[in-house]
Amino acid sequence: MPAARRSPHRLLALALVLVALVAGGVACSGDGDDTSSTTLAPSTTVTTEATPVGARIATATVPELIVYAEAPDELRDSTTTTSAPEGGRAPIPRTDLNSAAVRKTPAGYAYDNPTYFGNPLTLQVLEEHGEWLKVLLAARPNHTEGWVKASDVELSDTEYRMVLSLEDRHLTVYDGDEVVVETDVVIGKDETPTPVGTFYLNEKISQSNPGGTYGPWILSTNGYSEALDLFDNGLPVIAFHGTNKPELIGTQASNGCIRMENDVITRLADMLPAGTPIEIRAESLRQAPGTETTVPDAA
Repeated sequence: MPAARRSPHRLLALALVLVALVAGGVACSGDGDDTSSTTLAPSTTVTTEATPVGARIATATVPELIVYAEAPDELRDSTTTTSAPEGGRAPIPRTDLNSAAVRKTPAGYAYDNPTYFGNPLTLQVLEEHGEWLKVLLAARPNHTEGWVKASDVELSDTEYRMVLSLEDRHLTVYDGDEVVVETDVVIGKDETPTPVGTFYLNEKISQSNPGGTYGPWILSTNGYSEALDLFDNGLPVIAFHGTNKPELIGTQASNGCIRMENDVITRLADMLPAGTPIEIRAESLRQAPGTETTVPDAA
């Protein structure tokens, strides 16, 4: 996971992953790579349970997007709760530790638009209620939700989705109900596991050195490590990226990030929009030998 540095003006998180890379501070890679795990043979035999196809994406149109932690008063009797998930490491951001371009406020959060890297600020929409939208946030605890005004964003849709099996160490990418990419990957070590749950791709960051630690692209997610509070004086953002150690693919060797072949991450960077939903599962998605491969229809 790329580590972000602190700034005199604010404490940085995701935004300074590039600084950490240039300075040699690497959270997903490094001399401590664990190569003891058994490499899995590549496989294209995959099945999944029915997963809703398509996601609603909110792209901010204002320079500062205000996110409210609680539902508006007029919706509190007609919508599900947005209480933050329990447990895990300390929240990010928080009053004593803000992340790059994200600040804790009394009502919730404030996100800068564009991002530190100059990309549009993107959130995944969970529910639409007239002038209000419930959204999934880049925050910890992972899976934290909040509310934004519909007038502050532009809505779009995608039918792409990513499904990662940690047991298989295998990523499957769908366009609707069609499998478009499959690849074995590196996942987090036992002591720094890749978190499980629902996330989204929130930013695509090209790398000036495509042969470096992160390969040609970092596809950042809204998730954080649940094992590390800080890494290399920065915040432990979970990301998909390339690698300069392809021999480790199929193993548990990272601090939580997901690594893959450079040509595959390049294809994904070209294909997937910010806002693409990600499902990370602990269990295997491979079928037993002799069974038929199936891909679910849209839910």
